Amino acid sequence: MELLSAILPFFGAGLLGAVFSRFTGMNMSMCLLMIFLYMGAKPGELIVAMLLFNVFTYFTVYSQEHRMNMKTFVIFPGVKFLLPVFITVILAAISPFFGIVFFVIVFLLEIFAKIYQGIPQKVRPTKGQLVQMCVIASVLVVIGAVIVEFVPAAYYYILAGIVILAFAALMWFAGDRKKWNRSWDTILYGTTFLAGLTGIDATDWLTAMRRNEQSVLSRCYPIVVNSAMVVGLIAAYLIFRYFSLGALFSTIGAAVGIRFFGVETHSTKGKFSYLTLGIAVLAALVFMIIQPQPVGFPELPMSDEQPHFQFFNF
Repeated sequence: MELLSAILPFFGAGLLGAVFSRFTGMNMSMCLLMIFLYMGAKPGELIVAMLLFNVFTYFTVYSQEHRMNMKTFVIFPGVKFLLPVFITVILAAISPFFGIVFFVIVFLLEIFAKIYQGIPQKVRPTKGQLVQMCVIASVLVVIGAVIVEFVPAAYYYILAGIVILAFAALMWFAGDRKKWNRSWDTILYGTTFLAGLTGIDATDWLTAMRRNEQSVLSRCYPIVVNSAMVVGLIAAYLIFRYFSLGALFSTIGAAVGIRFFGVETHSTKGKFSYLTLGIAVLAALVFMIIQPQPVGFPELPMSDEQPHFQFFNF
């Protein structure tokens, strides 16, 4: 019962974030960011939890729209899938964190392969270009995660609220899809830095507001940002020496919400929903007025794990 009572707040956070996002159009990671901070998360705890939540939830959202079947896998089709399962079990026995991350990476690779093959060959980037974009985004996510270490915990909620307001302003001004064609890639790379700094993954908003003239990066943004967040997750784990099972239960709560209610699909034409932007702005302002205190996440049995490789010692 004690374990159940400790799990329920995290499960409820994921479920609430998914349902609120579905019926308001607000970005799900923004919802979880505010909920986690309201629960008392410290900046380091938050970033690890958010990055883990984002990569798991992307798999859930994708599989909601595209059925995943081992027979149709590209990299590990059929019985070949037993190999990563075996590796996952071994890694989990050594370190639960790395076992979980490897499991996520396998499924993300299969998703990325399908997305890559679905891009028309005439505009499809080379594998070298794709790797280069992922490396740049990964560096930016890691830089954002490193900066979190130096942000005063008592004021981190202000930074989080400002970033949400900044995203809302970006969507407002991006209504004219003829603007910013040349600078859109810079904006997209900037959002990967914010993903490392706050854990916000605004893929659903950004892809909906793509420019009339799509760049190579904008076509591959889901691959790039999710690859970068996996790298950022590993870096954040090593930096903050923290891993919480609570984040996993939040992804389960979000998955339940997504399966029952689906996800909000934003229009790829015209301007972004003013109602959604209004709700996001109001939620961010109310959140900052509440002034959540960083007392730390509720503890779960086996929630905190010391990493085996402590490359960072801040």
